Amino acid sequence: MPESALLSPRLSSPASTAHAALLSADGAQRISWAQALQQEIPEQGFIWIDITDPTPEELLPLQAKYGLHPLAIEDALRAHQRAKVESYPTFEFVVAHGISAQLTGELQVHEFNLFIGERFFISVRHGSGLPVAEILDRWDRVPESWQPDASSLLYVLLDALVDGYAPFVDDLELDLRELRRRLVEPDGAGNEELRTIFELTEVVHAAYAVASPLADVLHTLLRAGPPVVSPQEVPYFRDVRDHTQRVVERLNLARLTADRAFDMYHAMENQRQGASSRQLTMVATIFMPLTLVTGFFGQNFGFLVDKVIASEPAFWILCVGLETLVALVTIVLVRRIGKRNAGGQRRSSRRRAS
Repeated sequence: MPESALLSPRLSSPASTAHAALLSADGAQRISWAQALQQEIPEQGFIWIDITDPTPEELLPLQAKYGLHPLAIEDALRAHQRAKVESYPTFEFVVAHGISAQLTGELQVHEFNLFIGERFFISVRHGSGLPVAEILDRWDRVPESWQPDASSLLYVLLDALVDGYAPFVDDLELDLRELRRRLVEPDGAGNEELRTIFELTEVVHAAYAVASPLADVLHTLLRAGPPVVSPQEVPYFRDVRDHTQRVVERLNLARLTADRAFDMYHAMENQRQGASSRQLTMVATIFMPLTLVTGFFGQNFGFLVDKVIASEPAFWILCVGLETLVALVTIVLVRRIGKRNAGGQRRSSRRRAS
């Protein structure tokens, strides 16, 4: 089958990237944009028209031929719609999103605005999304009995979008585990870890906001019935819904893990600051009595100088010896207090663990 080329920028031939195909039990046949507008809708099959980032003028022929509602056209032209299902007299309007991570680590969202009629399927994209060849390859593998239904392509698209979530969530969970490991390492709670926490938190919350409504969309589709979902297709759509729900649960857990990473960061930072404060307190505690002793004997009173420390042995005993004794006693007391506090913390930890 010949590959469809980019079409010339005229009203009947959009400047945006557009593809069209006739899908039936006999397979997929690529057709031109002009043929898609002139082609009679087949009785055993449907027409698929796929267009990326169209202008309002480029959707006018589709609106006229397939009776698309102006409000649905308006939503399809505006990117960043929420995932939803809206029913119209001759078609269903579905908005769904796929996600992927760019090399920069930012989240990339691919939006699909889908018009599903009994004998036509129109997909309006915002973002690159899935290649047409991959979609058709997946469609070739659906059961032959419901290939002529437009809902078969809806199933393929939704299944492909949900499958794209899995590697993204796998990488996200791996990054979160690595971040938690780094946080508990010595000097692990630094500026680099804090920046990583902010980036991962932003990505995981954005991904959850995109994926969570998709589960509601699939619930609605399962209740919609033909031509969106026929009885024989229900198990397949239910499988996509279950996979979506699993992705949402994993993203929710990742979101909680990312939020807890902030708590871990603050706890580790407080622990390091507490250790530094304890060390400074120990030094200050040791030098306080020494300062008292040196301050006392450093007073320039005649009695103290002429009577008490008038001789060299008195100087060594009272000044140097007393300071050394005070320093040793203070160090022993500080070490005992430190060990007692550490033992109490360990007992408290064991009680909490039990």
